[in-house]
Amino acid sequence: MSALTADITIVGLGPGDRDRLTIGAADAFAAATRIFVRSHPDTDFGEIFAAAKVTDVEPLRQPDDAPGGRWYPAALAVCEAAGDGPVAIAIPGHPRFGEGLVTDILRIAEEQGRTARVIDGISVIDLVATALGVDPLLEGVQCFAGRTLVRMLPEGPFAGGIFTGSPRRPMLFTHVYDAAIMQAIAASVQRVFPADHPVIRIDAAGLPAQTISEHTVGDLADVAAGPMVALWIPAKTELEAGRDPRTMQQISARLRRPEDGCPWDKVQTHETLRETFIDEIYEVLDAIDAGDPANLAEELGDLFLLITLNAQIAEESGTFTLEDVYESAASKIVRRHPHVFAGEKAETREDLARIWKRVKAWEKANAVSPKPDKDFDGEPRSKPSITRAAKVLTEHPLEVTSQPDADARSRALLEAVAAVVAAGDDPDVVLREALRNHASA
Repeated sequence: MSALTADITIVGLGPGDRDRLTIGAADAFAAATRIFVRSHPDTDFGEIFAAAKVTDVEPLRQPDDAPGGRWYPAALAVCEAAGDGPVAIAIPGHPRFGEGLVTDILRIAEEQGRTARVIDGISVIDLVATALGVDPLLEGVQCFAGRTLVRMLPEGPFAGGIFTGSPRRPMLFTHVYDAAIMQAIAASVQRVFPADHPVIRIDAAGLPAQTISEHTVGDLADVAAGPMVALWIPAKTELEAGRDPRTMQQISARLRRPEDGCPWDKVQTHETLRETFIDEIYEVLDAIDAGDPANLAEELGDLFLLITLNAQIAEESGTFTLEDVYESAASKIVRRHPHVFAGEKAETREDLARIWKRVKAWEKANAVSPKPDKDFDGEPRSKPSITRAAKVLTEHPLEVTSQPDADARSRALLEAVAAVVAAGDDPDVVLREALRNHASA
């Protein structure tokens, strides 16, 4: 299909410079019976459409609350106009880069059985790459439309995980039209970059009025937005991008690399890290008990390191990877909360209990391998006996011959433990056996 035979031809204007339009674009304008244009600042439309047969170029604008979606009425008008002859719609930049109007036109045209063609234009990515002297492909740039980001981010502390940008690769934000979009971008990137990380603002890329200025992530919320503003945020180095969980995964792999890893980390196994796990969990609990959020964040980080190390050990043996851990946790939580993620109603404790019982039964029936049985009291076998003693003795009371004061009780407990230690036995094992025998008596 050529541009001359299509019912609707969508033409990329690039930066609005006539010298950078394609021959196909000029032909499409010359063949059109009507020409529409999505408004573009600082563009001389008269010069661009000088060869066109029509002189009345119709601008398209739609409010955010238009029926059917922001651009739906304009898209519908373009498609209906094509019933009277070929039409052209001029789009700033490239028609396939962040253009909801184009998406709507193509969808409606297909529904109406009309032919449509897209003619490429120079995109904002091309212009920014030239302005900054970067190669987006080689650098693996991540592209985000700011106006899309502002619509998808919730307010407050519930936005975690929605923004997918990684500090390990550069980011390009386009369509930074207003302050609300700029603030949404700032809130997103502050999750993954430190406050002093640089941000480059590019306005009117590729035009004579082009300006480039440097800022930081910390002051980004106050940076001026605009109809042709884009933001480029360079990447952190692989080992400095600590706000990406894959960095810790890479660090763990590096620690265990046979040729040049850490002598301690290289020899660890799931079994040797067992007690370290327990110690770190207790340190997490200490931070919680102390009400110390800074220390809690640090201790949770230590716990995450142990998770990545164990996953790395497993990957080396071919059993599972850290990605398997992520997937297992996510799928389990989603599966166990259909009242949150699948629209099921759960308004009472009985509803929750019913869902829990059903899901657990499904998990048991579909388990790849059976889980280890719980101990006699329904608790994990590795749970400390002194911790489970309160539950067992509450459910199975033990008659005592006397009730000494607190100091005497403490002394009696200490002497009992000392006697077990002196005999060369493990107090935890001895107490567990005593609890087991008492509960089954």
